[in-house]
Amino acid sequence: MTLQDIVKARVRGIYATAITKILLDQGIMIVQATPIIRQRLNIPENNVAPDVTVKTTDDDPHTLLIIGFPKQVDTVSSILEEYVGYYIKWESKIGLYSIVKGIIESRENNECNVKLPYNLTGILRPCENNPGDEVLVSVAKTRLKPGEPIKLVNNIRVIGYYAAIIEGESKVTISEHIRSYDKRAELLMLASNITREGLGVHWRSSAAHASPEALLKEVNELREKLKELKKIAEKTKAPELICPGEKIVLLTLPSKAKYRLDYVRAEVTATTPYHHSAKALGDELAIVVDYAEKLIANKWLEPNRAFQGILEYIADKIKESKRIEIHHIKPDGKILRLTPGKPESIIVKEDHIVIELRRTFKTQGIYDGLGIEKEPGDYDIMRIDTSSWLITHRYYDRNGNLKGEYINVNTPPEVSTNRIVYHDLALDVVKIGDKVKVIDVNEYVELLKNKVISPTIHEKIVEELHRLGIDLEEYLQETLESGK
Repeated sequence: MTLQDIVKARVRGIYATAITKILLDQGIMIVQATPIIRQRLNIPENNVAPDVTVKTTDDDPHTLLIIGFPKQVDTVSSILEEYVGYYIKWESKIGLYSIVKGIIESRENNECNVKLPYNLTGILRPCENNPGDEVLVSVAKTRLKPGEPIKLVNNIRVIGYYAAIIEGESKVTISEHIRSYDKRAELLMLASNITREGLGVHWRSSAAHASPEALLKEVNELREKLKELKKIAEKTKAPELICPGEKIVLLTLPSKAKYRLDYVRAEVTATTPYHHSAKALGDELAIVVDYAEKLIANKWLEPNRAFQGILEYIADKIKESKRIEIHHIKPDGKILRLTPGKPESIIVKEDHIVIELRRTFKTQGIYDGLGIEKEPGDYDIMRIDTSSWLITHRYYDRNGNLKGEYINVNTPPEVSTNRIVYHDLALDVVKIGDKVKVIDVNEYVELLKNKVISPTIHEKIVEELHRLGIDLEEYLQETLESGK
């Protein structure tokens, strides 16, 4: 097996220790690891350019971004999916920086809608073409979730390990991660011959570790590849993918997945259960976990005792609070901040917390799903169990009369000292009197069809609803048949 046959992955972020170990155990080569990861896992320094990068997204600490060459991304993503079991997944059908031959469908002013492969449509701007014209474009921004636009540019690019060659812009850009003045000067000099030909060069972060010979060799190969791809495109009937670019996968990790990563990390270094949840939730809880792990490392505290202490700490802080935030995260990542709640009761059990919050409403409206009127003075007793896949809302009028019950289906909540976070799974159960109904089944079916929700999560939801006397499979079958 040659080096080219081995998948090379770079791992960053709050899950780095656990993910690095999982990938190493599956034969993935870890490259450009940080010193602390190399020390923990006893791996040598290796600054070869990665095929795949795995890291936490900038705006969502609960989600992994897996990006790189398509085949290798699929390999790494499959390994992680199998291990964590519980996940919400979004992936690009067409890769970032893909080169595509498309067809202009419509034009308004200087913006065109372009028909792409896989029944997709992209937006090209500026655009001076007419409907029916074939155009060779590059994907500047791809779609991961429903409703996101695919943005196209005329300046096609070919990407490599160290560089990207861009047609139509005679300039050099350098990754912000390359900070050495000498290296940046070297990269500018190496690109000078390419820019004189009217091509642009973008130096990627891995260029920091490569020799001038390797860098020059790659940009020359990319230049020739660009010429060859343009020849292929001339003979290709649109819409067609000419070159795949980089694939992107987003894996959102609910609490159950984080617990599995906790166990892996514990094989490498002192780790308390709830480590990754605390790190994702942030604030003072992350500091408490760091301190507990210092005690574990010195054999002064057992991990499970530390976990119990963390739960007690969270409960005490919540009891002191008059306002607990509630982050209801939709499958597409949109965060709904519900009306905050005041703690009514908190029970700490062996490995979870049960909380009841009172949420009082000041405005009129309609209760979603229940279809009944919401009036000022109404309140909701919201029951959150960090071990449960269901959150129960019981809505009362100002006199304490029950109006209706709404059961949200979601991932087991993660609780910090001042907020509760969970990932909504589309389905809900409503109860008004003796009537029980499952709603939003159509949305859930779409998530299943697109493999957004993992099979393990689906199995758990079926099991949870069965305990309520609800046959989810029957609802799904009815929905599928009605859609035919």
